[in-house]
Amino acid sequence: MNERERFLTTMNHQLPDRIPTVIDVRIEVQKALKNYYGVGLYQEVLDIMGVVDIYRFPHDDWIKVNFPGYDEKAELVEGPWMSFNRGIQKYIKIDKKTFKDAWGAVWKISDNEGFAGWVSGPLVDAKDPDEIFIPRINDIVDDPDLPRRVRKLKEKGVFVRGTVTQVYKTAWMLRGMENVLMDYLINRSFIEKLYDKLYELQGEILRRMTKAGMDMIGFEGDIAMQHSLIMRPDTWRAVDKPRLAEVIASCKEINPDVHVFIHSDGDISEIMPDLIEIGFDVIDPIQPECMDPIEIKKLYGDKVTLHRCGSLQKTLPFGTPEDCRKEAINYIEQCGQNGGLVLGASNTINYDVPVENIVAWYEAVRDYIL
Repeated sequence: MNERERFLTTMNHQLPDRIPTVIDVRIEVQKALKNYYGVGLYQEVLDIMGVVDIYRFPHDDWIKVNFPGYDEKAELVEGPWMSFNRGIQKYIKIDKKTFKDAWGAVWKISDNEGFAGWVSGPLVDAKDPDEIFIPRINDIVDDPDLPRRVRKLKEKGVFVRGTVTQVYKTAWMLRGMENVLMDYLINRSFIEKLYDKLYELQGEILRRMTKAGMDMIGFEGDIAMQHSLIMRPDTWRAVDKPRLAEVIASCKEINPDVHVFIHSDGDISEIMPDLIEIGFDVIDPIQPECMDPIEIKKLYGDKVTLHRCGSLQKTLPFGTPEDCRKEAINYIEQCGQNGGLVLGASNTINYDVPVENIVAWYEAVRDYIL
């Protein structure tokens, strides 16, 4: 099977030739893996390990949104802390360590330059979302060549996916997390007005991705923490669920077979039935410190694909290579024998993970005969 056949087979709950695997690693880890295998290109590492880089198609590689004046002011900023952008992206520099993104959120690079943290957003003190520019459908840059680009990739055997940022994540970057959570409870008109604008934008982007023929579309951005949702489940059901349902239904009208993906770290088990009800069929990650992948498989394995389960809080950073091999094989045997499984570390692999453990985990999946 080629990559696309392998992913589609498992997502249709049939047994592929082997379990498909995905990976996301920081630049420092990419270099360590190249050194380990003695190769010059990271793609050679991926080929040897038999894995797919989950972020080889960054969000704005597919459909761009126009923020008036931003490109003229922004400049390239480089650093290892930009793991999702592979180390380089355009921002408006405020000083050597502080910058502003296209939405107007301000970020600051940590002292060790390993990460960037949120500082403030343009809606922190706002009384109304209309106080700032929020892109609308007319601000999406039309790309009539997108269907051809997608078709060419599929012809090469590539599984083509496109995602947008979870509206909750965009909202807290604009407004601040505490403000957004308070808005849910005591300022509902503000959050619903903001969400209507953001879901309109993100929904149209996902519809265009679906029309272009992508195999999978979905949402990225955490809505949970270690033991629960960030917001109350009933609040999520009142505000987010109907808007998500509307977006997914509109995409399914275009292509009933498109797979729908949601990423959130943490424990989302409280709303797993809701996610399935409105059309999500690929859940990423099943973070093992928060939800037991084997239990999730038993409960929902005929309805969803478990996407990434590798332990990044225990096994990969602190275990031995043998521990890593055992964990990967256990997930194959307990969760993958009837499809519905894509394996990989549950999030970005950081520089605290020994390269030998990464190799052991992924090579165990590569070499396992179903």
